[in-house]
Amino acid sequence: MAVNQIEEVKSKTDIVSLLSEYIELKKAGRNYKANCPFHGEKTPSFMISPELQMYKCFGCGRSGDVYSFIEEHEGMGFGEALKYLADKAGIKLIKHNDDVSSEKEKIISINEKALNFYEYVLHSHPSGRKIIDYLSKDRGLTNDSIKLFKIGYSPDNYDALYKYLTIKQKFKNQELLKAGLIAGRTMDRFKGRVVFPLFDHRDKVIGFSGRILPWVKQDMAKYINSPDTPAYHKSKMLYGLNITKQFITEKQIALVVEGELDLISSFQAGVKNIVAIKGSALTEDQLRLISRFCQKIILCLDSDFAGDEAVKRGAILAVNMGFEVKVCELDGFKDPDDAARAKPEEYKKSLSRSIGIWDFLIKQIFNKYDQSTGNGKALISKEIKPLLAQINDKIVQAYYIEIVARKLSVPVEVVAAEVSKEKTSSSETLIVTTPVKTEKNRRQLLEEKLLVNTIEKDVNLFQNQETIDLIKDDFVKKIINYINKNGLPLAQELNEKYAEMVLENSDPDDIELLIKELTKISLKERQEELGEKIKNEGDNTDLLREFDELSKKLSAL
Repeated sequence: MAVNQIEEVKSKTDIVSLLSEYIELKKAGRNYKANCPFHGEKTPSFMISPELQMYKCFGCGRSGDVYSFIEEHEGMGFGEALKYLADKAGIKLIKHNDDVSSEKEKIISINEKALNFYEYVLHSHPSGRKIIDYLSKDRGLTNDSIKLFKIGYSPDNYDALYKYLTIKQKFKNQELLKAGLIAGRTMDRFKGRVVFPLFDHRDKVIGFSGRILPWVKQDMAKYINSPDTPAYHKSKMLYGLNITKQFITEKQIALVVEGELDLISSFQAGVKNIVAIKGSALTEDQLRLISRFCQKIILCLDSDFAGDEAVKRGAILAVNMGFEVKVCELDGFKDPDDAARAKPEEYKKSLSRSIGIWDFLIKQIFNKYDQSTGNGKALISKEIKPLLAQINDKIVQAYYIEIVARKLSVPVEVVAAEVSKEKTSSSETLIVTTPVKTEKNRRQLLEEKLLVNTIEKDVNLFQNQETIDLIKDDFVKKIINYINKNGLPLAQELNEKYAEMVLENSDPDDIELLIKELTKISLKERQEELGEKIKNEGDNTDLLREFDELSKKLSAL
């Protein structure tokens, strides 16, 4: 790919227009600001510069251009991001070799052919009739659902898929291994299973999940999934999102369940704002994906939620990323699939009665022990202190501390002290590893503001020696010296840090006022130096005269 095409695509992609498709932007002086899409925050620290065509988050530190945003936000490689942005800009890319494509694109291409095979076997081959009968009668799936979710069947034959993909579709053995479709030399990984294709949110088939059939007597796992590949990562994908994202956006809430059948049965029952995770714990990548569509989650999982530490960590992570998290308790049903098929209306009522995550977890702890005994109180205290310590919002934390104190019949101050002690203990390691953000003093802030505004409005101002003498910051001096010697644009090694200054100083300022403020600071600093010398040297006429002159200049300003 020619470098000039990479630059052409970038120049024809406006970063503000692009990012506004993903996050809500607000004008902030010459720049734009938003809540960072890469980490949870309530106060916007994500800045976008139309002038520099870049972004920077002053909370988590992520920064970049249109390519890096698409790569990270959409989980694409550079080649995919380039093609995606080129298509949006209406630019046809010229490849050095049209036969060369990324590993990920190749795997998706193979998966599409495998999906066609699995669907054909289910709907058009005699071996699929029994499977269709099972799915409809035993699992309650409609024909429309089977087709919508593109469910298929892998025949109980060792190499049928292998022959189809290698002989008819001309793929190589090594490519099928990389895609995770075959095990050993030629055996279909999903042999004899109902196959659920796994799509990313852009409707690309990135992998598969295979469910064993009830009449198979072998000792085999109920579900198997594609292994991690360049296209599929279990921790990053959400089953069904390609179909349900529009309903999640409409409702502004996502129901999170565990399995494919939980999702499809719920969808059939009219609960369409839903996604399924592969496993029981939500990951940061999955939460980031959900955050593009909503900020509210209802967890409806069929595992022992309260006893699964990984699930709790995922739920608490969601809260700390800014989500409102609730939990649905399915009384009398083992999972959402069971509830949606047996009593869909009761299932919907259960969802509407979902309770907050902290209420749920606290209730579960109290239900485990007898709070009327000293031993029971001790066991509750042991479990509940670290839980309460994880509530970042101090108001919310204080609310639940009061509830727990009331339930245990102990003073609020005692519970608060124990939680504070727990918080200090658990954060000791963080004190070592968390970077400390250096606060800039007033002089530094004013110097950076002056630099940004002068470059934008009148770069010749830096020819004035009096203005240059006001500057103390080494990096600001370095930029001024570079401009006076070479002009603009800045060299690459200076541009990145300067770009951060531009993003930090969004609002245009009056240059004369900035110079006046810096002059005041310089005069005061010189007065302080003179004051120290006068103390040490006594009545020095020259020092006293200079001190008096500085006082007059300050009064005039």
